[in-house]
Amino acid sequence: MFCAISGEVPTEPVVSKVTGHLYEKRLITQHLRTSNLDPVTGAPLTAADLLDVAVSGAAATAPPKAPSATSFPKALDALRGEWDNLMLETLTLKTHLEETRKELSQALYQHDAACRVIARLTR
Repeated sequence: MFCAISGEVPTEPVVSKVTGHLYEKRLITQHLRTSNLDPVTGAPLTAADLLDVAVSGAAATAPPKAPSATSFPKALDALRGEWDNLMLETLTLKTHLEETRKELSQALYQHDAACRVIARLTR
């Protein structure tokens, strides 16, 4: 996720309800003081159209670390730590995806059953 204005990862991300673009809150509010237009599309935009994005995990607690690896072993340790964090996040996302798929399947099954009952009653 990158800010549409700066191109950097936002520390306080907000998303526009109008266009769906992601912005750094500080930058977009500064822009909206001078113009009521979206900086990317030119569509009308107000501060009320911005939604705060909830950031969880390591991104919410600490900014990215500056490279401190002065040797290959330190660089490999840093990369291994990042890889481990990424894999844990991926596992969490896969778990949530599977739960959501099950919920959706159940809801679709119930909807289909309700449609069949309504169809039988209207005959």
